[in-house]
Amino acid sequence: MLGIKEIGVYIPAGREPNHDKKEKYGIDDAFLHDKIGVDRHSFRDADEDATDMGFKAFQHLASKIDIDRSKIEVLVLVTQNPDVRMPHAGTILHEKIGLPYTCASFDIPLGCSGFMYGLSVITGFMKENGMTRGLLITADPYTKCVNPEDKNTSLLFGDGATATYITDDPVLTPGKYVFGNNSEKWRDIKLVDGWLYMNGSAVVKFVAKFVPENVRQTLEKNGLKQEQIDRWVMHQASRFMHKVLCDYTGIDPEKMPWDCRDYGNTVSSSIPLILEKELHDKSRKTFFICGFGIGLSWGSTVLRRV
Repeated sequence: MLGIKEIGVYIPAGREPNHDKKEKYGIDDAFLHDKIGVDRHSFRDADEDATDMGFKAFQHLASKIDIDRSKIEVLVLVTQNPDVRMPHAGTILHEKIGLPYTCASFDIPLGCSGFMYGLSVITGFMKENGMTRGLLITADPYTKCVNPEDKNTSLLFGDGATATYITDDPVLTPGKYVFGNNSEKWRDIKLVDGWLYMNGSAVVKFVAKFVPENVRQTLEKNGLKQEQIDRWVMHQASRFMHKVLCDYTGIDPEKMPWDCRDYGNTVSSSIPLILEKELHDKSRKTFFICGFGIGLSWGSTVLRRV
């Protein structure tokens, strides 16, 4: 039985307040609070790269639980903004952490659904190869590609990283997954001349159309009903998107945390950033986790406490 043993996190100390941009963009407090839901977003140091952020998340993980690095068998890094084009960033992080030659490493270049895909991939890879110790790292320095003059993205995204320790002695174990991809709409979130472009209204329509059905299918596949979920950990896209999900699914907003007001949408790190805070709250037995975004892709599963 493989699953999540512990999670380490890293959010850069740098912050940029959105309230300072109200006049520039012609917006008010209500827009920031109700639509965006981010007061300040985090940003990395100028010389801080994806693997630097991932390493700091690992350091936090190692401060919480004793990890024998010589026994780590696989490292999976989820990032869309690697240090360099070649080689894969996972091998650079492999060196920084000091992992053994016997430890495999590879990247998954996914965004907001990346933790979901990464968790499925690493546990499947470990099971198939008889492994018992692995690291799933999410690290996406989005300030590399967010245009500070773009209202649609500069108010929302922040930098962050997480390190999830996967073992055969877990605290939470994943159930069955449901994934999907609406490739006809990939142009709604993409890089244009090196900057992130996002068609916000189209992304909201995508989420409203596909995610509620994904929720229904995932619950059915895992033999659960909505009221049996203690915590709904959904990707922190925007505050308005969170409200849309509650409206379209009937999920109790009190059970769906909005946690990123002080750091922003951290892409693939948004789900494990919340899980890290709630991992050891034994009153919460069942988590529903769901990521969705660039691609346009999505994925969900259920985590059960051992």
